[in-house]
Amino acid sequence: MGLFKNRFKQQEIKNQTYSLSDKNLLSLLGIDSNTINSNILGEVIFYTCLDFYCKSVSKLSEYKYSYDALKGQERIIDTSLDSILNLEPNPYMSAKTFKSCVELQRNFYGNAYVWNKFINGKLDSRWILDSESVTVWQDNEGLFDNANSLWYIWYDKNNGGKKYIFSSDEISHYKTDMTWDGIMGIAVKDVLSMQLDTLRQGESYINKLYKSGMFGDKILLQYTGDLDSSAKDELVKGVERYGNLNSSKFLPLPVSIKADLLSMKLSDAEFSVISNTNALRIAGAFGLSPNIINDYSKSSYANSVSQQMDFYVNSLSPVLQMYKQEDTRKLVPRPIRDKGIFLEYSTKELFKLDPSAHMEYLVKGSNNGLIKINEAREELGYNYVDGADILVMNGNLAPLDIIKSGANYNKNSTVGGDNVNEK
Repeated sequence: MGLFKNRFKQQEIKNQTYSLSDKNLLSLLGIDSNTINSNILGEVIFYTCLDFYCKSVSKLSEYKYSYDALKGQERIIDTSLDSILNLEPNPYMSAKTFKSCVELQRNFYGNAYVWNKFINGKLDSRWILDSESVTVWQDNEGLFDNANSLWYIWYDKNNGGKKYIFSSDEISHYKTDMTWDGIMGIAVKDVLSMQLDTLRQGESYINKLYKSGMFGDKILLQYTGDLDSSAKDELVKGVERYGNLNSSKFLPLPVSIKADLLSMKLSDAEFSVISNTNALRIAGAFGLSPNIINDYSKSSYANSVSQQMDFYVNSLSPVLQMYKQEDTRKLVPRPIRDKGIFLEYSTKELFKLDPSAHMEYLVKGSNNGLIKINEAREELGYNYVDGADILVMNGNLAPLDIIKSGANYNKNSTVGGDNVNEK
C-alpha cells in the first residue's frame, strides 16, 4: 500500500511538500497534535535555572559579624562556627554540597529544611531533611507547648518511615519568596506545572521523530495499485539508487506513481521561535536574565555585565537576605543577637574582576584610606607585613570642617599641613 493512497481516484502527478505542522503527518507518526500545546520547550531550561541558583549560592561563604554605633560592622572570627558553615556541616558532605542541596530543594519544592544539632548550647552539625518527607504542624491548642507553636514532623523513609518531631527552634526553614501564609513557600514548578507538562510533550514529539527517522527531506511514492513486499523493496531501492547519484537531476518513475517531497524541518513548526519565547518566560519566573540561559541574541558585553548585576540586585540579593535572617534567628541565640551579632553571606565571589581591574580597585581603596594595606594584601592572597595594618591617604586631603573654615588657606595656620612661614 502507498503511504498516502487514494483507491478511488487517479490523481495527477504533482510536486508537494509536507511539513511538521501537517496534522495528518503527525497522526501518521502516532503523535496527537491536539494534545501538544504550541508552547513547547526543552526541560534543560528548567535545569539550567536551578543549576545557576545552586552554584551562585553554594560558592559564597557565610560569616559571623557584629555591629555597633561606634565601630560599625566588623567580622568576628569564630573558627568552630566557620568550619560548620563553610567547610563541613556534617561528616558526610562539604559545605558547598550542603548549600547546593538546600538551594535545590528550596527552589524545586518551595521549602528546604535543615536540622541544627546543638550540644550543650553549641552548634555541632547540620543535617538536611528530605522536603517531601516533612510536614509542618501548627499547635493551635497548645498540646505540646505554647499555643500556635510550629512543629516539624519528619518521616525517615530509610528507617521504615519512623517519625521524628522537631520544634521550630531546631529547624532552619528556607522558603521561596512566594508564600500564601508566611510559613510554606510555593515552588516554581507548581506555578509552571502546565508549561513543564508541555515540555514533556515536546520531548516526546522530538523523540518520536528521531526514532522514526523522519528528519530531513524524504520522497513519498504514491501509487494506485497493490504491490507485494518484494515489489515495494525493488521500487524503494531504485529510487534510492538514483537519489544517491549527485550528478543526477532526474528521477525515473513508472507510470501512475507520484513522487512528493516530505520536508522535515523544525522551523516549519516554529520550534525555534516558540522555544526561545518560552525559555525567556521560564527564566523570568526564576528572576533570571536571557544571557544566563545562554540567549545572547540581543546581548553585548556591556549588556551582559548589566544583566549580571541585575541578577544580584533583584534576584539573588533577596535570597541571601532570607538565608541571613533565617540563619541568624536559628543559629544565634537571642541574647547574643540583641548585642548586634548576626550571620551574613560574603558577596565578594560574585564580583571577581580581572587581575588588572582588581589591582586597580585595591590600590584606589588603600591609597584613599578606605582599606588597610594588609587588607588589600589579604584580598590578593598575600601574607600580612609588619607596619601595614594602617590606613594611608593623600596628604593634600583635609577634613571638610577645616576646608569650610578656610584654615587650610591661612599661611600662618599649621592646620592641614606644614606652616609655610617656617624656615
